[in-house]
Formats: sequence, C-alpha cells, structure tokens
Amino acid sequence: MTSLREILKHLDTIAPREFTLEGLEGIVEVGPSTHSEQSKTTINRIVVATYPSAKAVAKASQEKANLLISYRPMFGKPIKQISDLNLVRLRLLAKNYISTYVIGSPWISAKDGLTDALVDALNLKQTNNFTAKGIFSNTVPIGRFCESSSVMNHSGFANYIASKLEIPSVNFTGNLDDETQQIMVCVGCTVTSELLFKAIQENAKTIITGEVLPEIRMKAHEVGMNLFEIGTFAAEAPGMKRLRHQMSLEYPELKIEYTDTDVITQSLRPYSKDMA
Repeated sequence: MTSLREILKHLDTIAPREFTLEGLEGIVEVGPSTHSEQSKTTINRIVVATYPSAKAVAKASQEKANLLISYRPMFGKPIKQISDLNLVRLRLLAKNYISTYVIGSPWISAKDGLTDALVDALNLKQTNNFTAKGIFSNTVPIGRFCESSSVMNHSGFANYIASKLEIPSVNFTGNLDDETQQIMVCVGCTVTSELLFKAIQENAKTIITGEVLPEIRMKAHEVGMNLFEIGTFAAEAPGMKRLRHQMSLEYPELKIEYTDTDVITQSLRPYSKDMA
C-alpha cells in the first residue's frame, strides 16, 4: 500500500522546496496535515490537474480517487467565508475522502517540470537557465533561455506556438516583424518588473509565459521586449501531463489520470474587420 506521506516525500524530491517562489508553496490544501496522519492515509488512485476546478473535483470523485494533485491552489488567498462553488467542491472532497495537494512553484523550476515541459512542447533548444530569488534560495532556475529551431519573425512564431500547443490564439506585445532571437521561457504568472529587467540585462529579446499583469505588458512595450502570453492553463498543461506520466512510472500499482482544465477565455476580434 502507498501512503499519502510517501507520495508527498516523492513530490518534494522532484519539486524541491528550495525552488519555492513567494506566494505559491507546495501544500496539502485539503486533507491530513501531520506526518503521522499522512502516513496512515492510503492512496489508491490519483487525479492530476492544473487547477482543482469543479470539473477536476468531479473527475476525482467519479474515479474514486483519494488524491487530487494540482499546480494551482483552490484558494489563491485567505478567505473569510466558504460559499457557492467553493463549498460544493469542499463538500464533494470531504464526502469522498479526497485529499488535495498543491505542488506549487517548485514544479515551475524543477528539472522536467512546467518550464522544461513547455520548452519541449515548443521544440526549442535550451541554452541556459534564467534564475530568480526564491523564499529559500537566491538562485531558483525559474526560466530557460532558448533558441528557435528555425528562423522566423514574431508573426510566424505566434502561429508556430499556437500550432504546437493546439490553442486558438496567442496574445502578443511587441514588434511582429522582428526576427526571434534569444527567447526566455517562464511558466505561470511569475514575470515581475524585476524579472523583466533582469531578462533584458541578460540579453533576452522575447519572453514566453502564461500571462502577466497589465503594467508588465506596458513596461515590456516601453523597453522593447517582445512578449507572448499563451494563457495560464495552456502553458501549464504540458508540465502537469508530464507529472502524471512520471508518477505512473514511479507508482505503477496506482491508477493515475490527468484531466484538462478548460480554457475559458478566448481572444476575439470583430467580424466586421474580416468582412471589410
């Protein structure tokens, strides 16, 4: 039998605690909190998802899973009251004795984690790591410097990204006619002003990420950085699928499944412009 504690120790090995960034730590969000309780909790089935959505929780319930592993937490910040869909999800988890674990930011930087998986999905060539300051370490390898396998401008590169990831659209800030040069890939919503200017100092010309705050988008425009935002769930999906595959190899006796988090926002433009 495989205990929850055993699985958590394995996850801490492949996504080390020293890779933690501020605001997104690896935690048991729902379930046993002490090592003793976790050691007594048996796990038979696991569902892996980018986010513990209602769909993911329902999937875990239907599959009679004991554990739901996600990159993102159910609650992004402390809340005063549990109601509506949050209450429905918690009731379903409690009723079916399903624990939830947030692997968090360590999986962004880890070898073969979120960032490496996105680089591989885009068939880019890694040249070096891009580091940032974490909670427990000054040199967390949060991003990867990469080169494109072929020469193209950013307009062509946008089509390339959408095709590789099978997504309907890509948001872009910058000059579409510029040729892609040194690319920095960094998954999640982790590109801050500090990281943006650090990337410029290290000669990055283009950044690929999940999404950024509006002020980061404006600063990228002002300093001439080309910025691709491919959407949070789309950027994280390759890495969570890889996590599911790795855990299936590590625990062949367990049934481990992955469930997609639906992309709920699309970039649209008026039809009238196409018909003009």
